Parts: sequence; structure tokens; C-alpha cells
Amino acid sequence: MGDNEKPPPRFKELYKQQQQPPANRDVRHRRLVHEAQLRRLQREQVFMDKRLRYRLPQESETESEYEFTPSDTKHIIHGLKSTRHDERVEALKNLSTKLEQPSEELRRFVLEGSCMELLTKFFSATDADEKLHSLWCLTNIAANEGRLAERVLPAAPYLLSLVTSDNLELQNQAAWALGNLAAEGEKTRETLHANGVLKPLVDLLGSTTDEAILQTACFAVSNMTRKPNSYFDELFALKLPQLAAKQLVAFKEHQHCVTELAWVFAYLA
Repeated sequence: MGDNEKPPPRFKELYKQQQQPPANRDVRHRRLVHEAQLRRLQREQVFMDKRLRYRLPQESETESEYEFTPSDTKHIIHGLKSTRHDERVEALKNLSTKLEQPSEELRRFVLEGSCMELLTKFFSATDADEKLHSLWCLTNIAANEGRLAERVLPAAPYLLSLVTSDNLELQNQAAWALGNLAAEGEKTRETLHANGVLKPLVDLLGSTTDEAILQTACFAVSNMTRKPNSYFDELFALKLPQLAAKQLVAFKEHQHCVTELAWVFAYLA
């Protein structure tokens, strides 16, 4: 699926080490290792069902043992509220990267802080870059487990509106976020279904001529077909098998597209 097929980001240190007494360094190191292990476990738990969107290796600065402090939260908030376009975009990029492996402080910012309120303000942005990078943040939040993913659910109507937009990047990213939400669980899928998610996603799958968008649409539709409530009657009424078969012929030379379409048929079967 395009970017998520890339290898994990090349990690590098974000901060210079300060001189600390050996005992303090040991405690800090153990805490950072513990947090990194928790983040890896959380990612492994959702890896098979969800897809993070990584930045290119040279862009990513995520460190497996990085510290994200309240000061960093304030810095991102300042950037997101900036009157300068370049500072807002840079803050969104920084946030989306950190959300690849959210620390405890960043999780608190999403769950209890103003993160979602600030991100949803970009829904009405006129700048496509700001919309795209805010969607990138939502996609990576939705790729995390449980409570974090559920914070994105109220944005479902907005995501659906972008699935039918003329901007291919926004279309792809919105479908990606919806696919991650659909993987969260049956209650989440029921909410998405109540918002009318099936027809726009099936239409997207059947009409797109873009490889990346086709793979994303297949991913999202496949996650909506998970049991126990797989909406089979509605999917067949929308002619999903016929549309997927048509795309299988059209993209027969594209291995990744064929693989994603095969998963759609597998879930239907």
C-alpha cells in the first residue's frame, strides 16, 4: 500500500544526553526501555489489522527510546496554533511522526489534551497540505489500539466526505484512516456503517485507476467485512464481487493490487 510498504524509519537520537549521575541514568534508561517495549507490544497487537503511515527514512525522527515531554507538547501546540503556514505544517509533520510510536506523554495529549480539537480545526483548512498532514495524524492515531483509535471515530463523517473528493492524496489518506478504524472492532464498524461508509468505499474500490488508492480501498473494505456483522447482503447489493473482479483484470500486472483484491475475495468467501 505505497508508503506503508517501506521499511521502518531509520531511528536517530532526538536530544543530546545531559550529564547525569550513574544511578539517575540507569533509572532513566530502564524507564525509556520499558516505554519502548510497551509501544512495540501495542504496535504488534494491531499490526496485522492496521497500517501506520511512515515517513521516508530520511524524514523520520522517531526514536525507539525517545522522550516526549510536556515541553514538547507545548511546542507542538504552539506550532499547530501558529499564524504561519510553514510552522503549522511542520508541527503536523512532527506530530504524525511521533504518533508512529506514541510515548505516554503523547498518549495523554491525544486522550486528555487538546490534540483532537486542534487537528479537527484543520478540517476547514483551505490548504491541501495542512489537510493532508492532519489526516496523516488521524491515520496514525487510528492505527493505535483501543482508546486512542476511538478518539478518531467522531471524524468519520469528515473522512467520508474526503473519500469522494477530487484530491487523490486526500482521498487515499481518508480511506486509510477509515480502514484503520474498521479494524478496531465490531462496535467501531457498526458506527462507521451507521455513517454510511460502505457505498463510498466500494465505489472508490470499483472506480479508481490509481494503484495506491485501490490498495487502500481494498484494505478498508476488507476490514469492514470482518465477522460477526459483515454486511454481506449490502456488499453484494453494491456489486462488490463484480467490481473487484473488474479491477483484478485491470490491475493484473500490479502484484500489490492483486494481493489486496485477493484479500477482499478471501473475506467475502
